[in-house]
Amino acid sequence: MAREKLPRNQLSRTAEFYRDNPEANEKHKQTSRIAAMRPARKRKNAETRRYRRNNGMEGQGGGDVHHKPNGQLQVMSASKNRRIK
Repeated sequence: MAREKLPRNQLSRTAEFYRDNPEANEKHKQTSRIAAMRPARKRKNAETRRYRRNNGMEGQGGGDVHHKPNGQLQVMSASKNRRIK
C-alpha cells in the first residue's frame, strides 16, 4: 500500500517540481529504472544487501552501507553518504 502524499508545505523543491510536472516525473522514473538495471549497479546493490544481511542490519533501518575507494564497505548516515557522492 502506498503511503499518503505529503502536504505541499512539507515537500522539498525537487519533490514539488516533480509533482507539478508529471511529464518530467515520468522521464525521471524511466532514467532511474534504466540506471538501476545496469549490471554494475546490480552488483553493488547485491554487495550492500549481503553486508547488511550478514551484519544483522537488513530490515532494521539504520545507516547506509558505503563503498570506500579501496573497496571496503562502511556504515554511515544517509546524509553523510549523500555528501560524499
